[in-house]
Amino acid sequence: MTSPRAVARAIAAGLAAGRPAGTLAVPLALHVSARIAERDAEDFAYDPTQLANALRDLIHAIDPDGVPVCDPDLLLAGCLTAGEIAASQQLTAAVEAARRLRASFGDRIALVAVLPGPATIAARTGAALVDGTQPGAADCLLTLGKEFLAAGADVIVVHDETGPPDRPGATRTALTTLANVARFHQAAALSHAVPRYGLPATVPVGLGEPAHVPGVVLTPGSLPRDTDISALRDWVTAVRG
Repeated sequence: MTSPRAVARAIAAGLAAGRPAGTLAVPLALHVSARIAERDAEDFAYDPTQLANALRDLIHAIDPDGVPVCDPDLLLAGCLTAGEIAASQQLTAAVEAARRLRASFGDRIALVAVLPGPATIAARTGAALVDGTQPGAADCLLTLGKEFLAAGADVIVVHDETGPPDRPGATRTALTTLANVARFHQAAALSHAVPRYGLPATVPVGLGEPAHVPGVVLTPGSLPRDTDISALRDWVTAVRG
């Protein structure tokens, strides 16, 4: 049986060639993992041990192909500048949790880092999209992506709900760099749900309407803490096909 990480790498190679191959079922259930592990809804994201253990419990509970090692809103929490995001406690915890999960599970799980996109970072912090004198939003995203790729992430998902589907110029250049770094790590850099910045998109599939489709399949958004575990198992099974 092909391992989830091997499937992630095959999808990354296929997307680069314009031919997505394989399916990766990844429910965005980071907050659900905290409930399974009986951890505080937010505090667990600041402790790499609690975060890694919660995601381990999620893996054992629903047997997904991959897990989200971070959440865009949690990465932005309490940060007033792009520089603060890149130096935050929650980023350090998430990167370390990813590293531990990779060491513990090897190729048996795909690690997905869902990151705030440049438009979201700019809207939340007031940072310029690109700034030559201080970290801009696009540079911040590139820094985050590199951290997770070095820790063993298989998929980087850029999550922007604002802004146009594509943006030319220096922001596009930064995202192209991120895609190139991901390719070096045999990983994929994708945009959430809609193609943006020249990145191909993940495939959003709702919890109540699971279906087998090729590509990196995510729930449309982060799932609430009280999401039914059996519904998650059913979603994974149906998406996997």
